[in-house]
Amino acid sequence: MDNYKLFWGDSHLNLHSRHMNAQTLQLTLAQAREMIDFFPMAYYPVERHRVKGFGVEDYLPDDVLQEQWRMICRFAATNNRPGELVIFPGYEWQGSGVSGDHNVSFLEDHPPLIRCETLTQLYDEIRRRGLSAYAIPHHTAYKVGIRAKDWSVHDPLISPCAEIFSHHGSSESDEQCPGLFANRNMGPGTAGGTIEDGLARGLKFGIIASGDTHSGTPGVYGHGLMACWAEQLTRTGIWSAIAARRVYGVTSDRIELQFGVEGAEMGRAIDKKGPVHITASVCGGDAVDRIELLRNNRVIATHCHNGTWVAPGGDEPVRLKLRVECGWGARTNEIPDFGPRDWHCRIEVPNGQILAVEKCWRHTGQQVGAIDGSSCDFHFHTPQQEPTGDLNMQGNIFEILTRPADAIRLIIEGKTIEMTAGEAMAGSRIVDFIDEASRYVQEHFALDPQQLPRVDRLYYTGHKAKIHRAIPEVGYTGHLDWTDHEPPVGVNHYRVRISQRNGAMAWSSPIWVTN
Repeated sequence: MDNYKLFWGDSHLNLHSRHMNAQTLQLTLAQAREMIDFFPMAYYPVERHRVKGFGVEDYLPDDVLQEQWRMICRFAATNNRPGELVIFPGYEWQGSGVSGDHNVSFLEDHPPLIRCETLTQLYDEIRRRGLSAYAIPHHTAYKVGIRAKDWSVHDPLISPCAEIFSHHGSSESDEQCPGLFANRNMGPGTAGGTIEDGLARGLKFGIIASGDTHSGTPGVYGHGLMACWAEQLTRTGIWSAIAARRVYGVTSDRIELQFGVEGAEMGRAIDKKGPVHITASVCGGDAVDRIELLRNNRVIATHCHNGTWVAPGGDEPVRLKLRVECGWGARTNEIPDFGPRDWHCRIEVPNGQILAVEKCWRHTGQQVGAIDGSSCDFHFHTPQQEPTGDLNMQGNIFEILTRPADAIRLIIEGKTIEMTAGEAMAGSRIVDFIDEASRYVQEHFALDPQQLPRVDRLYYTGHKAKIHRAIPEVGYTGHLDWTDHEPPVGVNHYRVRISQRNGAMAWSSPIWVTN
């Protein structure tokens, strides 16, 4: 991968009619510039309405649809910035719902929006018109025939990749954790349209992840991102990498993954008789748990990284990652007027360096200042928790170089927490705001906090910050080196699946080897 750079994109942000005005599109653009490198837009040309009280979905009126599509195309053409943020015009195609949902992206500006009922018709129209277009299937593991991928209809040139994960969950298999549980109307997931089903048919496609969110906010943490190894951050650079299947998907943390078989990078198809040598290298955002090697959808080797390393001591500088997360607090159905919170925070490493920061943001309104050598200011805006279980926490991962005995200092809403790097690597800690919750209860409910039967309700009510256990480089990096001595005769596909201790995952695109 020496000739390539790693870029991150969200290829599935559903842009609805409500987003089709200058103000909301500019907000989307501002967030995209903060969070991602490339942005294949996914205009959502379908509206939900009621027929005699029953909810249905159908295309927007044609005049509205065409005007909004022109707006999307103008937006992509005007704001595409090679080297900064690459934008492709595109839309979500559903057809009649029987062929599986696909996101259609275009290389050129001002393409047509194709309306048709079946995937075969979509493929035919793209070819007939000579368009440079990709149609990427998503949430493939729902019921085939009802918005899930029908793998019997597939063109690997127009659909070079498939989405294995989004906020819906994972479509890797029908027994995957996390499965397709988020959208309870469309679920559950089942066999037939899974990623494993498509690969088992002998189809060749890369694997990506992306948000499939409807918020107008790209790059939402925990909803999936597409990683792309490309020569340059341009439309043609990203387009060529997708065509070569030099892509992979992550759920949340931006896990850097390199995977090779006999020197061939992910996405390639090669010939190799006899034993096959496989390598995978991982640089995560948290402690790596395991690297699993799959051949033909079966795990044939596992590198268990958990428990193989110890936090370094001594007097030598250590590279580590420290995650700081703020949020929690009362739910809206418990204390309706508790409200959102603005957090003013700072991290200082007086005798070390802050090397980089990774943004783990779920909502807009977050900020991180420039790294000033050994310090960095950051700001979070956390909404009140919803009873639905949607997470309100915002976080940053700071990459730090310092010695185990040196200090790390955090100032979170006026509260100072100081520890050595060694102590930070030993365990996590909570900064609670029970004092604020006590004052709030006294002022708004006329209750004496000292007279409450238990203090836990005050802890639940108050906001909290978590300083996660700092993970040294030896913990967040891992390597698998393995030889498949007796591969089956014929075409075999190899891929890797990465799991971190914090639940974050990554899936490589396959490499196909003909033995």
